[in-house]
Amino acid sequence: MLKYLYGLDSFERHRAVAYLLRETLPAPASVLDVGGEISIRCNHLGRFVKGYSITTANVGRASDVSYDGEALPFDDQSFDAVVSIDTAEHVPKEKRMAWIQGFYRVARKIVLLAAPLGTEFNKNHDRNMNDLHRKLFGVDHHYLKEHVACGLPELDEIRSWANGRHYQLYFEGDARIGQNNMSALFRLQKSAGPLKTPMKLLHQLYTLKDHRTLKFESEPNEYTKRWYLLVGWDRS
Repeated sequence: MLKYLYGLDSFERHRAVAYLLRETLPAPASVLDVGGEISIRCNHLGRFVKGYSITTANVGRASDVSYDGEALPFDDQSFDAVVSIDTAEHVPKEKRMAWIQGFYRVARKIVLLAAPLGTEFNKNHDRNMNDLHRKLFGVDHHYLKEHVACGLPELDEIRSWANGRHYQLYFEGDARIGQNNMSALFRLQKSAGPLKTPMKLLHQLYTLKDHRTLKFESEPNEYTKRWYLLVGWDRS
């Protein structure tokens, strides 16, 4: 049940990655989750898949391994799979290719990446929501500020990351739902004062009404929320 308390956006992206992981690399298998976090004695992805040995690596967040955000502190081919969920948009564009090459070095079989797609709708959403957060609270939103500064990945860039390897690209989610939910959350938190944190939890429960059946598309549209890049090979 705890996975439903992460909020709709986090739930959708972890559910989608979990599905692709199960379909591509059945358990048991070892997985490195770059950008993954640990809370309440379990990593987030681990609440959506069972039978995998998952190691989380993050910069400044609760995880199994803390690293500098650039060089992964693991030997070559240390894991069957490397996944990264909504982390690419926090890496400066000029550093992303080298960052992803580290995934290929560490992975034996697949690399699975996911992040918001760089459509005009999504880019405007991040700017507008960050402006709203600044207006309400007097500071930038820590995640949205990085989205705007680093830029959301666009299709040509995403495809280039495969670097000649076999890949599949999937699209999922409606960004319009996320925009409405985030705006409502910020305003609710502002009105809640010292009850800001419990109000966030209640809002996450409220967004359960927006849960949809998982449905991947082969092409994006102007309101597509997120892309999923699956790059596969087998060096075992």
